Amino acid sequence: MSSRTDLSHLSDLDAQAVTSEDRLRALAASQLLDSPPEAVFDRAVELATHVLGTPVGLLSLVDGHRQFFKAQTGLPEPYAAARETPLSHSFCKFVVGLDAPLVVRDARLDPLLKTSGAIPDLNVIAYLGVPVHGDRGHVLGSFCAIDTKPRDWTDHERQVLETIAVGVESEIALRAELKRRKEAERAIQQAEERLRLALRAGRLGTFDFDPRTGTANWDAAMYDLWWIERDEDHPFSVAGTRVHPDDRAADEAARKAALDPAGDGQQQIELRIVHPDSGDIRWLHIDGAVSFEADQPVRVVGMARDVTARRKVELQNALLAQELNHRVKNLFAITAGMIALTAKSSETPQAMAAVLRGRVHALATAHELIRPAIVGTPDAAEATTLDALVGAILSPHQGHDATLKITGPLTDLSPRAASSLALVLHELATNAVKYGALATECGLLSVSWDIDAPAAPSETLVLKWIETCPDERDTTPPIEGFGSTLIDVTVTSQMDGAWHRDWTPAGLSATLRIPMQNLRN
Repeated sequence: MSSRTDLSHLSDLDAQAVTSEDRLRALAASQLLDSPPEAVFDRAVELATHVLGTPVGLLSLVDGHRQFFKAQTGLPEPYAAARETPLSHSFCKFVVGLDAPLVVRDARLDPLLKTSGAIPDLNVIAYLGVPVHGDRGHVLGSFCAIDTKPRDWTDHERQVLETIAVGVESEIALRAELKRRKEAERAIQQAEERLRLALRAGRLGTFDFDPRTGTANWDAAMYDLWWIERDEDHPFSVAGTRVHPDDRAADEAARKAALDPAGDGQQQIELRIVHPDSGDIRWLHIDGAVSFEADQPVRVVGMARDVTARRKVELQNALLAQELNHRVKNLFAITAGMIALTAKSSETPQAMAAVLRGRVHALATAHELIRPAIVGTPDAAEATTLDALVGAILSPHQGHDATLKITGPLTDLSPRAASSLALVLHELATNAVKYGALATECGLLSVSWDIDAPAAPSETLVLKWIETCPDERDTTPPIEGFGSTLIDVTVTSQMDGAWHRDWTPAGLSATLRIPMQNLRN
């Protein structure tokens, strides 16, 4: 083997290979720089010096301004303790620049090396070094043997050094792989934790099912969503009993379609489940995906989430739309009735317009009282009184031949109670315009109220709505509609009261009984 490597083309080495950003990043990523001595690398250096019979052996890592000795034997002090030298004392930097073995018989005779500080300070005369690569192929440094006198190195000695260096590279690669695995495991753990947090925040449950064996794997949230004990071994069987009877057919059809290999394997359904004890209803949205092998379903994975709140909002919106539709129809009916009655009692178009404008304005005023109940957001206004409420509701009907009589003691109402009563009175007034006393020129409407058992716990408002139609018009009650249902729900369910009505030949008589505490609070 040649006793010398040609270094004539490496004069600009420091600015190129040694300072390469990619190489320096790889060196830093190895986490070997400035790390403490380790037996696995020390043994490699000791083995090399023992086999080659040299006084000095190094595993040298070269960064941009120094060489660090990850392992060394035979160095003089203070370099042995410092475990590094500046690049002015480095032969190893040439191994990095060459990415090939460096063979030096006598450095004192080499034009490029003879001025190196390693000769006088470290007594480096003969040098044999081979490159050490990281797991990505970058040259990290040199594995070398040093003699303090001239030496003719053999091919066998170089091969021995390269063989030991391969073992060093394997150790470095193994550590890099372990580091990547730890980072991957950490990333998986963090992702799983984020998923758990997301599932918990969204009230999501997950499931994994093997249709071949019937084996199911549910997370804790899934058990809780279905009201099933967490120690249940066959949760899917129990879940089938939880499904609302009206939804079981759709649930069965969705599962069969998802398990059909001719389909897309997707299952998506919303269904109701029933608590086995309380009878409570919960809406669940279920998403599932089926995996197939040889046209056979082998795995079903998916999730379920509680959508009860959304379903309630949708139902409320549907009821609101129905209520608004009902209100608009009633508004047209009232307006049409007012126009007809006003036309009969007005002598000129101008007089009719003036009276009609006043009545429409009064109708709008009454509408403002019931608006909070219609839109579902009670106004935060101060309490009103029952006589003001009744007057506002009936004010659109003042002025025609029908007689209105309103009597009762001063009675305070909370904003919420006023909104509820406004709906009831508005319905009664609307029906009176359509079918009763306010539909005739000589009708009589009397609205009166009193307090039963005042100051007692059972204190109750008793309100009487009495219509009289002297012309003996047909007072047969109309078919029960949304308005009657609204009155019943408002009085009995919302206000914990009761109401009764009678249709007589003379007209309608209705009585409302509502606890006073529900009108004040």
